[in-house]
Amino acid sequence: MATSTQATRPPVKMEPSPANSKGLEASITSLDEDLQSFVKLCNELAFSYWKSITSEKISSARSLVVSPFALTSMLSMVFLGARGSTSGEMNEVLKLDDMVTFNPHLVFRNITDSVERATDSDIATTAFVREIFSDRANGKILQFFKEKTQQFYSGHVEEVNFHVVNDVIRRRTNLLVKRHTMGKVLEYLRTNSLWVNGPLATVSANLFQTDCRHGSTQLTDVRQRRLIPIPAVLYKSGFTAGYEPKLDATIVAFGSIQDTVSTVYVMPGHQSTLSPAESLERLERELVQQAFSKNAWSNILIALMDRPGMEVQLPRFSHRSFVNASLGLQKMGLKGLFKSDFADLRGLTGSSNRDIYLSDVIQINTFSTCGEEKIADHHHVEMYPAPPLRKRNKDLGANDDGAYDSSEAVIDFGSLVHESALGRGFYDDLLDPKYLELPLSLRPRQARVPDAPRLRFDKPFLYFVRHNPTGIILFMGRFNPRLLP
Repeated sequence: MATSTQATRPPVKMEPSPANSKGLEASITSLDEDLQSFVKLCNELAFSYWKSITSEKISSARSLVVSPFALTSMLSMVFLGARGSTSGEMNEVLKLDDMVTFNPHLVFRNITDSVERATDSDIATTAFVREIFSDRANGKILQFFKEKTQQFYSGHVEEVNFHVVNDVIRRRTNLLVKRHTMGKVLEYLRTNSLWVNGPLATVSANLFQTDCRHGSTQLTDVRQRRLIPIPAVLYKSGFTAGYEPKLDATIVAFGSIQDTVSTVYVMPGHQSTLSPAESLERLERELVQQAFSKNAWSNILIALMDRPGMEVQLPRFSHRSFVNASLGLQKMGLKGLFKSDFADLRGLTGSSNRDIYLSDVIQINTFSTCGEEKIADHHHVEMYPAPPLRKRNKDLGANDDGAYDSSEAVIDFGSLVHESALGRGFYDDLLDPKYLELPLSLRPRQARVPDAPRLRFDKPFLYFVRHNPTGIILFMGRFNPRLLP
């Protein structure tokens, strides 16, 4: 069992961070006060989005990734064309007109540019693609609006025939993702499976892949009873870690305050305990509710500090989520924007006729660890909503080199895993007690590792991508491997 294997290693003891420690919060100590207020608003929206979206029949037992930054910036792009009561309604949520000392649209543009062009060693690929599709039957979109969205957001605005909009979305999105990733991602969407409703729909494709070349990827996954076989990567440096007692959460982050972004992983409880399934639900609920009312998000960042001599083991995984945020946004107060008899989007069309309103807000989000190489059998791949589970044969979605595109790959998880009575663990054969009880010289070669304390993210956890210069949350997700069809 996972608990016994971990017991053979020295326990991971993380002392609380010093009282004067700032952790990752140190990256924004010199930020302008007005900009700090705007960042706080954006991050409050991030947790509100998560709460609203996950309440729409999305099980807490499913893996999911959203980009709150992409959602806020997409709404801000639409805001450029909002007028009258619709502008007021959107400003109640976004507060864009309340920012008088700086242009929030420029802030979003600068963040996008800095992340997509970042040369951080921990980033493999990033992209934020924003598209607006309008029913051509309602006339043309103003050229002025198109130019403004291009200027601030590199946004693509197009009038289309909604009878064939799925094919247009696939081709345009693939072209733009290829352009934003400098040719690293050639075919983000492989099928015409994404349908949207008219008269006005937004689509954002958001991609973030970490680079694991500084870690060891030699850890293997083994089919073991009651345990989920998950490929892993091992780090011996390049991270900070901590324990936050108020949330009862273990945290690790990659990327220093000098880097453009940090990826933050938050696991419920201590590593030494195999938590029941509801522990992640408890952590997620408390973090969302207390993120700012009790400074839970700030406390997570402050708890992080260097931990010399410690190792960190993370799953190698890729998540893709197709999310329609329309109902969630209406719950947050943007009801008139989605109503034909109320929405005022004259800034898009120039027409006084209220024949255009926002019908769909779609996100296609992808988060992958170890994205420096193709996503294939050495990754745990999940998609939401999931395609029918079936065994993956060698011809299904395979490229010429045998690798699998994360947008198409399906895995028969049901045949590989079983639920444990106590919770879930990920098995690492190199931690088998029969090896670790032997002297180093008598162990198999791959098991001759020093018994350094190893922090293993071997339970479901939450993860975040944070823009360090501003502190804005770019992505947030839940890693909860799917067990059943």
